[in-house]
Amino acid sequence: MSLILAFALSSAIAQTVAPVPLPLSEPEPDIVFPDELVLVPLDVEQAAAGVEDAASAEVPEGLSAVEEALYRAQIAWVSEDWAIAEQYAEVAALGGDLTAALMAGLIARDGRSTGTPDLAEAASWFQRAAAENQPLALYELGRIALEDTSAAGIGSARSWFGRAARAGHIEAMVELALLLKNSPIPQENVSARTWAERAAQQGSAEGMYQYAQLLDLGTGGEQDLEGARQWYERAADNRHGEAALQAAIMWAEGQGGEASDAEALNYMRIAAESGYAPAQGQLGLMLYQGRGVEVDQTLASYWFEQGARGGDAESAFLFAFVLARGEGRLQNFEEAFYWSLRARNNVLGEAVANPSRDQLEAGLRGVLTPQTIAAIEARIAAGE
Repeated sequence: MSLILAFALSSAIAQTVAPVPLPLSEPEPDIVFPDELVLVPLDVEQAAAGVEDAASAEVPEGLSAVEEALYRAQIAWVSEDWAIAEQYAEVAALGGDLTAALMAGLIARDGRSTGTPDLAEAASWFQRAAAENQPLALYELGRIALEDTSAAGIGSARSWFGRAARAGHIEAMVELALLLKNSPIPQENVSARTWAERAAQQGSAEGMYQYAQLLDLGTGGEQDLEGARQWYERAADNRHGEAALQAAIMWAEGQGGEASDAEALNYMRIAAESGYAPAQGQLGLMLYQGRGVEVDQTLASYWFEQGARGGDAESAFLFAFVLARGEGRLQNFEEAFYWSLRARNNVLGEAVANPSRDQLEAGLRGVLTPQTIAAIEARIAAGE
C-alpha cells in the first residue's frame, strides 16, 4: 500500500462535482528517558520550593565545590532563573560534572538566559558529556549536526545518533532509523528497520510509525502488511496522527487484514482529533458519505473546515464543495470560491492537480461578480 495522504474515498465525492545491524549477541540497549527534568533530582526539586535566590540558598553539608555549584544550578533551573543556572552549571561543568555540562548545553541551545540560541556554545558543553558517552549529550550533538549547517567540525549527525542509540537513547534510535532509511545502500535499510523496531518496542510512537512504514513498503526486509497495520494501530493508540490515518486507510481498503468501515472511522477520528489536517478532511468525507456511520453533513462540514484551516488542500476543496452546495451549513458562494483557491496548493505551497476543484472554481467564477472575484483573489495574494 502506498503511503498517500489523500484517502481513496475522495474520488466518489469528486465525481459529484460537474552502520550495519547489531549482531544478535550484543545486548539490547537500556531504555533512556530524555526528559530534561531528570537533570534535577526530586529532593533538590523539593528543596527549591520557596527559594528566591539560588546563589544564597542553603546547601547540604559535605558538598564539594563542584557539587555545590551543581546544586545551586539545579535550584536555579527549577525556578527558571536561567542566568544563575547557567553561571553555576558552567562552573560545575568545568569541574568535570556531566549533569552540569548537559544543563549548560541545554540552556545555550535554547537561548534561555540570553534569548538567543547559541548552538556552538551548546555543542561545546555537550561534547564534554559526550566524551563519557552520556546518551542525552550524544543525541543533542546529533540534533545540532543535523539542524545547524554552520556546525562544521562537530561530526556527522549519523555518527552522534548512532552512539546515542547504542547507549539506549530512544529518540536517537528513531533519528538513526530515518537517516538509514533514506540511504541508497540496501544493507543500511536493514539497519533502519532494526533501529526503528527497537524504538517501537520501547514505546516510541514515532518509532512505531517509522517501523510500520518500513514493513508497509518492504524497506529493509520483506513487506508485512499485517505487521504494518498492527504497528500503525499501536502508534495511533499513542495519538500519532499520521499513523492513525494509515491504519484507517488499511482498514477501509482491507490491507493487512479484513476491511471494516467502522474500524476505519475509529482510526480516522483518532487522527483527526490529534490535529492532523489531512485526516480531518477525510473524517469529514466518511461522515459525508456515511462510511461506518450515519450520514452527518453538519459534522462533515465541520471537519472539512478544520482540515482546510490546517492547510490541507483536499480538505479545502471538500469545504469549498459543501459551501457551494449549502450542505451542512449555509450556502456561501464567496467563501466557497475562497476555499477553492486555497485548495490549489498544499501546505508546502506546491500546486495540487485536482480537475474537480478546477471545475468547481470555474463554476463559481460564473456566479460571482468580477469585483467579488478580484477581492477574494486579493485576500489570497495577501496570504489571508
